[in-house]
Amino acid sequence: MFRYSKSIYGGQEQLIGASWDLIPWFAAAGVAFVVIHLIAAAMSRSGKRVRH
Repeated sequence: MFRYSKSIYGGQEQLIGASWDLIPWFAAAGVAFVVIHLIAAAMSRSGKRVRH
């Protein structure tokens, strides 16, 4: 997921980049979460009647 390289100034590992291969999966998971939340909110709202 992340790419590392050895630094030329001391041999420590240094982050040089991230993989973009998983971005569509994370975007789809975010959209699915929003849709499921909207459905659950609509279902819970339809079951409650507010009286004044």
